[in-house]
Order: sequence, then C-alpha cells, then structure tokens
Amino acid sequence: MNETEREQQIRRFVDEVWNGKNYGAAGDLYSEDYANPHGKGPSGKAAGIRANHLSFPDLHVDIDELIIAGDTAVLRFTLNGTDLGGHAGRLPTGRTVKEWAINIMRFENDRVVSEWMGADKLGVFIQLGVFEDPWPTSNSSG
Repeated sequence: MNETEREQQIRRFVDEVWNGKNYGAAGDLYSEDYANPHGKGPSGKAAGIRANHLSFPDLHVDIDELIIAGDTAVLRFTLNGTDLGGHAGRLPTGRTVKEWAINIMRFENDRVVSEWMGADKLGVFIQLGVFEDPWPTSNSSG
C-alpha cells in the first residue's frame, strides 16, 4: 500500500467509524492482532470509540494533520461534542467540548497492529466544569 492509499484508508476510517458510527468498518484499518484496554482486534478499537459516542452522541472528528512515513502514520485530530451521556461515569453536563488528540499508528500488512494515543483530557474536564481552569484568562488591565 502506498502513502496515498494509506492516507485514504485512515480518512475513510475517521469518516465511517468516528463520524459515521459504523463500528463494523474498524476492521478495514485495525488488525485482529491489535489490542487496547477496551479489547482486542477491530472490536476493541470500536469499543473505545463507542464509549465516546455514548458520552457525546453528536461527536464529530476533524483531521487536522495526517503524516504517513513507511509503516507509521501520525494523525492529529480534533473532537467536538456535547456531553449528553455523562463522560467518564459523571452526570451529563450538556456542555460542548473540544479536545485535541494525536494517534501514532504502526502498520503490518496494511492494518494497524499497535498505536499510541495522546489527548487533552485535562482540557475536557476543565470544559465540563470538573476542574477549575488553572490558567484563567485575565479580564483586568492591571
């Protein structure tokens, strides 16, 4: 698979699984050998995304940057959604959040076998009112 095809594969995954809630399409990108805390294989990946959709039913993902290099891809993206389902076991707040995330994926045989994800969870909890913003903007001119 060349870089253009890999890019199309990842963009299709974001459109179909993250934005379209077509969890069965996770197998088009994730290997049966893939594992994360939610489970193994494509269904393990889909379970984590499904959990996000339960908290934020209107969740939408925008790709900010996608870099392909050999058997590795780096995806920087932004998630936007409204907390109507209660995030992380908390009561729903009705607040809208915006979260940045980075996913570094390693491929074998055109499927993701491992990944590292980083996301602005502190920012989400500040937006939901769970934590006070430690960096409030100052309205004083003084």
